[in-house]
Amino acid sequence: MEENEYKATYDEITQINCVFEKALTNNLCQCACARHFWLADREGYACNSAPASAECAALLQRLREKSRFSLKLPSVGQQLPHNMDIRVQAGGLAGLQKRYGETDASPYITGNVRRLVETAITDAGGIDQLPYGDIVQSIAEYRVRSRRRRRG
Repeated sequence: MEENEYKATYDEITQINCVFEKALTNNLCQCACARHFWLADREGYACNSAPASAECAALLQRLREKSRFSLKLPSVGQQLPHNMDIRVQAGGLAGLQKRYGETDASPYITGNVRRLVETAITDAGGIDQLPYGDIVQSIAEYRVRSRRRRRG
C-alpha cells in the first residue's frame, strides 16, 4: 500500500483522532473512548467521542507548552519527534495518575485515560488549574524504552 493511500484510508477510519494514540500503541495506557484498528499491518486508534477528543487535545497541547523548557524545545509550535511526543503523552498521563489516579496502578500504565482526564480537570477546577509543575516533572523523568537491537 502506498503511503498516500494509507494516509487517505487512515483519515477515513479515524474521523475523530485519538491524541494519545502513541501512548496507546505502545501499551502505556488504555482508554474507554479509544477504538483500536489495524491498517496495512500498522496499529492505530481513533476516538469515539468528539468532546473527549477535544478535551484531550487541549490537555496535550497544554502539556507540550508547559514541558517545552524541560524538553529543551525552542518553540511550542514545532512538531515533536516521535519519542519526545511519547514522552509527553506517557509522562503527562503518569503525572496526572500520580495526583488523580488510582494509587495501586503502575507509575507508567494508565488504566483509563478518559476517566483520568475527566477526574483531573474536575478536581483541579479546569485545565488551567492542573498542577503542571508536578506533571512536567513526570514528563522529565519519563524514559522511552530503548530500541532492541537485532542480532544478525
